[in-house]
Amino acid sequence: MRILVTNDDGIDAPGLLAVATALSGAGHEVVVGAPAVESSGSGTSLGTLEHGAIVDVEPRQLPGLPDVEAFAFDCPPAFAVLAFCAGQFGPPPELVVSGINPGHNTGRSILFSSTVGAVLTAQIAGVGGVAVSCGFEPFHRFDTAAAVAVRVVQWVEDNNARTLTLNVNVPDIDFDALDGVRVSTLGSRSLLGLRISRVDAGVELRRYDNTTGLGEGTDAAVVLSGTVAVTALGSVCADDTNHLDTIANLLRAETITSAQ
Repeated sequence: MRILVTNDDGIDAPGLLAVATALSGAGHEVVVGAPAVESSGSGTSLGTLEHGAIVDVEPRQLPGLPDVEAFAFDCPPAFAVLAFCAGQFGPPPELVVSGINPGHNTGRSILFSSTVGAVLTAQIAGVGGVAVSCGFEPFHRFDTAAAVAVRVVQWVEDNNARTLTLNVNVPDIDFDALDGVRVSTLGSRSLLGLRISRVDAGVELRRYDNTTGLGEGTDAAVVLSGTVAVTALGSVCADDTNHLDTIANLLRAETITSAQ
């Protein structure tokens, strides 16, 4: 299967090299298109929508992967995904694998994650994807996460599920110590908490760990228990009209007038 590997930590990040090496070793046709520099927290941002804008792209050679084409983009990963899915760097990929991200992407905070944003963007072109994350350094286990990624991708291929978009979070333990895989829900809380505080120079961002109140069966709780958490992600659909009648009623002219 032709697989585009991307990430949000930059093309030189060890997590990207780990998963690209593992997928190539499993016999897949791997191509790499990733940001030239750190682009975490950009979600599905393209970086620019200016008409006629030129985004710099530089060919790269990844260590130990002489036969893998790789390109560094001066933009977030979502733009690189669109360019590959548009066939601008050879045949479009059959699947996008994003990661391996150091830091679990769980709960509603995946809205900010450009690791997850990359595979959500692939949906625009009808291409499925797998976002893969493990824990933060120095406890991260790229080796375990890469082994899991290979098996998830094999499942996708074997089950003809290439249009699925999956978010995969892997515990930082030996592969043989994993307590299996569990399909999980997207929690209201993430393992990663963000605290924003006003300081003299502006606002300061601090990360902290969430380990309580995660909710039974949520992605955060599952991965914390030592099990691989796999969550299927949807996106904005053109035919999603389930709530249009309700919205129309809320926006009736008399309702707006009476609220003034």
